[in-house]
Parts: sequence; structure tokens; C-alpha cells
Amino acid sequence: MLNQTAIYALRAMGFLAHKKDSAPVLSSAIAREMDIPRNFLSKILNRLNQAGLIRSVRGRNGGVALRRPAPQVRLFEVVQLFMKIDDFKQCLLGNKSCDGTCGLHIQWRIISEQFDKLLNETTIDQIL
Repeated sequence: MLNQTAIYALRAMGFLAHKKDSAPVLSSAIAREMDIPRNFLSKILNRLNQAGLIRSVRGRNGGVALRRPAPQVRLFEVVQLFMKIDDFKQCLLGNKSCDGTCGLHIQWRIISEQFDKLLNETTIDQIL
């Protein structure tokens, strides 16, 4: 259900969340440990930094670190930066207006609501 960019972003955030200290980590270390292409990770980290989820530290002992404690960062905050979550709330068949009579409507709504609940109730410290 998640696109590759969102998965990589969650992996990177999970890696930062599970560090024993809050010292910045080099992006090359994250890329190596989480098996994320370095150039792609750079763009992801830039977006996470712009959104205020991580902080970037320049210079010696520089790198990236979480801006807030991991238990305060919901998966939704990360995923919504890289994909349209509202697409999962629309008709599975792509109908512009869904009156709820198609055979998939109720089942899809249940899945959509569970997905939304998962993203909003799970925090970064609970992954990896």
C-alpha cells in the first residue's frame, strides 16, 4: 500500500529512532544500514528536514537526527509527505462519486479506515 519513497522514509526514521543516543548520523550510514540508495535518501532526508521531522547538523560530527522524540512522531506525518493518503479514502474502482452500492464499498471502507488508524496510532519508535 505504501510507495517505495514512503517505505524508505520510514526505514530512515526508524533507524534514527532506534539509535541509543540522539547524536546526528551520517546519511551514508543510514543508506548502508537500511539499504537505501544514497542519492534517493538525500532527497528524502531533505524533505523530512523541511517538514521539521529531522534536523540536519553540518560540520564535524554532523548528520541528521530526529527533531522530536520518536514516540511523538506518527507514521502518518512521514507517509503523507511522500504519497496522497486521501487516495485510499476514495472509491477503489475510481468512481468520482460512490453511492456505496458497489460490492466492494463496505469492504474497502473497512480497509481504508484500518489503514488510516494504523498510520495515525503508530509512532516511529514502534517500527523496526
